[in-house]
Amino acid sequence: MMRSGIATDRRCTSAMLCVMLCCASASSPAMAQPAPLITHPDLVLFAGATLGTAALSKLDVRLAHAFYDSAFQVNHPGITSAANRASLATETVFMITGATVWGVARLRHSDGTADVALHTTEGLAATAMFIQVIRGVLGRTRPYVVDAVGEKRNGQPYDFQLLAGFRSFNYRSFPSMHAMASFAVASGLATEMKRRDTNHRGLITPLLYAGATLPSLSRMYLDEHWASDVALGVFLGVFAGQKAVNYSHDHPGNYFDRKLLAPKISATFTRSAAGLSFTLLPF
Repeated sequence: MMRSGIATDRRCTSAMLCVMLCCASASSPAMAQPAPLITHPDLVLFAGATLGTAALSKLDVRLAHAFYDSAFQVNHPGITSAANRASLATETVFMITGATVWGVARLRHSDGTADVALHTTEGLAATAMFIQVIRGVLGRTRPYVVDAVGEKRNGQPYDFQLLAGFRSFNYRSFPSMHAMASFAVASGLATEMKRRDTNHRGLITPLLYAGATLPSLSRMYLDEHWASDVALGVFLGVFAGQKAVNYSHDHPGNYFDRKLLAPKISATFTRSAAGLSFTLLPF
């Protein structure tokens, strides 16, 4: 009877241990599979955008002629000057601005501003690197490029030179970096306002997207891009802005937030007999 009781106790103990281990495995964060950054619906969305861009390319020549008119530009220098100014809104300018705002916000301990600046810049920077590779590989000819006999290539939107984009700016047309950058920033800021339920975001968001269209349209006006270049750039920008912000907020323990938002930074100026010194320390 004693042996039987001991055996029964051992079986009960083993069963309890198995149940406890199963429960612990199910509830432990360490065992949970990390959520993917790019999901299956995202891939379907990319496929749809690619097909839509291909369909729009049938109108590239017609739209290129409609947007670019050298005589009109000569007769309206003010519009041309405005288009050139809008073209200054590049991904480099946006990334430098975002990094600067993030740095100043960290020094001033403005966590909300630093959060917005970091997430907006993340989406922009990641997509800019992706686009650089795509443009370099595809080598699509820009509309203004002329061929060997001096004729403009507005009639050849399907002129792709493999890997030529890595060698020449003339073959980095697809997709538009300007369109991606401006819409990534607009989308990132709009998504941050939505998540924070910012006051008057219903008015500010349309203004952000309206402003983002200016660099995109200016590139077509200056004969730098085909309409399909801009269309895919807009899609990538909106997607990147929303994805970076939503993913970061849904996964607050992600690598970049831990490294760039969690540590505190202290900046102090000290005056002594030796002179003025500046100290920048985490704490």
